[in-house]
Amino acid sequence: MIKIEVTRQGQTLILDIKGHALFAPKGEDIVCAGVSTASIMTANLFEQVTQTTSILNEGQLTITVHDFKEAHHYIYHVFKKAIEDIKTAYPSHVLWKESEEA
Repeated sequence: MIKIEVTRQGQTLILDIKGHALFAPKGEDIVCAGVSTASIMTANLFEQVTQTTSILNEGQLTITVHDFKEAHHYIYHVFKKAIEDIKTAYPSHVLWKESEEA
């Protein structure tokens, strides 16, 4: 299962995407491909418009937006909508969790 954890810490937004969908064999998994594409596009967009750190390791991408402002909400909401659409089609393969820390 792919787990996406979204954390807000003041003006910092952290998107932690990890795991494998296990929908199909490696190289044929459309759930992994969809989540990976949406995640990498989101990281690239944030990096173009604000101070962002993206760390990619095997099976995990962590995107940290250091100065998340109202103007950046559009990028976040497009990412969330893409993941929601994938989650609706493949609910046992994607988990979305949001939290806010002080």
